[in-house]
Amino acid sequence: MSKSHSDIISDYSNSQARNKIVFHRDEIADIHTINIGRRISEVIFNFKDLEKIPMRVLNELELSLIASLTKHDQYGNYISIENPGILFEKDLKLDFSRVLDNYSQNNVLFVKWEGEIDSDNIYFLSKEAGIKINLKNLSHIVL
Repeated sequence: MSKSHSDIISDYSNSQARNKIVFHRDEIADIHTINIGRRISEVIFNFKDLEKIPMRVLNELELSLIASLTKHDQYGNYISIENPGILFEKDLKLDFSRVLDNYSQNNVLFVKWEGEIDSDNIYFLSKEAGIKINLKNLSHIVL
């Protein structure tokens, strides 16, 4: 008998993995997700000092992720994001791998991912024309 997504997430969240990242396409019940793309876009739209945008975005990203930290009865502390595409904008100078690493060490990080995924990489958009992010050193599961 195969396990439900809820059981898989629960087992994973209770494991000794260094990082706990869950990539998923479908909604997960009882999880509050923040639209990080919309949140960061609002910050950029309202910010006039273009030279300080990368620093301001990093600060807003940290504040948004910390503020979204939620406790789940089954999974423990978690952060859940969707629409991360803006984080790949070169002008923002963000390291998406580092974001994943930083916010998945002490809690489960749910990432609603629309791009492609293989065993060691995720691809923003597609394998052929997208941005490749190596996950080899980040423990994760894909639902």
